[in-house]
Amino acid sequence: MKKTVVALVTFALITVGSVAIAVAAGAPRINEANAGMQLAASKFTVVRCTGVKGITYETWRGTWKGGETDHTPGSTPYNLSGPITIKNIVWTINLKTDRGVLHGTTVFHSDASSTLVTYSGPLTLITQGLPSAASGASVQARGWINAATFTKGVADGGSLLANVEFNIGAGLDANAEFGNTSLGIQDFSVATDNQTC
Repeated sequence: MKKTVVALVTFALITVGSVAIAVAAGAPRINEANAGMQLAASKFTVVRCTGVKGITYETWRGTWKGGETDHTPGSTPYNLSGPITIKNIVWTINLKTDRGVLHGTTVFHSDASSTLVTYSGPLTLITQGLPSAASGASVQARGWINAATFTKGVADGGSLLANVEFNIGAGLDANAEFGNTSLGIQDFSVATDNQTC
């Protein structure tokens, strides 16, 4: 009898605890986010160096500034149309294979007149090609945004998680898409020691 009571009490405590945890966690929400970006290059510099096995690399540093356009307004609790800056860009390219890795930090405001951030976080791109005015070809890139979201400028515990595709022009201006719209760029991958020039 004592074993049955202990078992029932234990079961009741676990059940109540599980319900409390489930209630405290809040209701889940996952929405499709679909947007495009038009970005102008700002203050890019480049330096070359010799890497492992004598291969020449170049590292570009700079900023992109421009606008983001929400392709499906109202599909998320955030307005995804407004000014965007991708700052602290560090883009290192293997000049033998033209494969590169670009890191930057996205800062997006859904209101051009406001300093309140809507989302901010790291951008990582795997790139293929060289930004050369002589070739006139664009550099294709594919990667991801892993940004924290904000409501009225206050972190709200949410995220913008996006697979993103970029076309980077010879002058380093870029256009990008994430969500249901695709630029048709293939998947790229790398193994890297995370060093730069």
